[in-house]
Amino acid sequence: MDETTRMLDLLNATFPPIWTMDPLAGRAAVDARIRPAANLDDADAEDAVVARGTHPIPIRVYRPATIRDGAPATVYAHGGGFLHGSIAGHDGFCRRWARETESIVVSVDYRLAPEAGPGAARDDLVAAADWTVVAGLAPHGLLLAGDSSGGNIAAGAAIALRDRGHSPVVGQVMLYPFLDPAMATESHRTRAAGYFVTAELLAHYWRTFLGDAADRVHPDVTPLAVDDLGDLPPAVVVTAGLDPLCDEGALYARRLRAAGVPVVERHHPDQFHGFLTIPGYGPAASAAALLWSDVRALTPTPAKEQT
Repeated sequence: MDETTRMLDLLNATFPPIWTMDPLAGRAAVDARIRPAANLDDADAEDAVVARGTHPIPIRVYRPATIRDGAPATVYAHGGGFLHGSIAGHDGFCRRWARETESIVVSVDYRLAPEAGPGAARDDLVAAADWTVVAGLAPHGLLLAGDSSGGNIAAGAAIALRDRGHSPVVGQVMLYPFLDPAMATESHRTRAAGYFVTAELLAHYWRTFLGDAADRVHPDVTPLAVDDLGDLPPAVVVTAGLDPLCDEGALYARRLRAAGVPVVERHHPDQFHGFLTIPGYGPAASAAALLWSDVRALTPTPAKEQT
């Protein structure tokens, strides 16, 4: 049995059946699985709060020992189906991102469903992007990035900042993005069960996120509903062949290209949803090396020691 099969068997056996639970109980069950990061030396970290209107937005700023000349800062949105996930759950991954790309990373604890509905998380990421610029952490611009639902949020924030004008965003990175509330693509049918993220789980996430929203195909819900994708920054899109979300990520990459946006698309046919953020998972190593290279290639510059 290879390592991917062993990992899928473990995830299928141990991930809590949150689609059978009250959303908040499901969130607590998933958050209880979080373990402290083992790679604290990859980057220094400092917590802060972005004040936006009536609610605070917790963030964590990661600074690696070495920062490249000209490197943009990354503002990162974690995954979790809009229902769960946190700075703590992605702490190790964001530390690795900072070290391997030699850049500052700002991880964002955006508002979750069911307490907050469509558009709220995207607006929180925009606020965190503004804070990062005002704080002087992004003199060379921003990358907006995220995995799964975070990929949706990052893409939506890039569009919102474009529409506002004078966007500081110079790149966007979407890891197996969660985009299609209709769950209508072929990969949803062929990968509906047996690959950790199931059709039951994804439908539960969409029900919780959308609530009573009448319009499921709306820019607040998914960037796939945005007609004009032109004038957006270059994108990196990562998909996994064993992921029900594989085809919707590929569809968004095609739509970006059709709008004239430069896109690097990385497809990993033998991997499953979420594989890149699993600590110590060997088959992710080569995919992660490609990711760091692609992120760095958005702004290829020499390295220097941080002062």
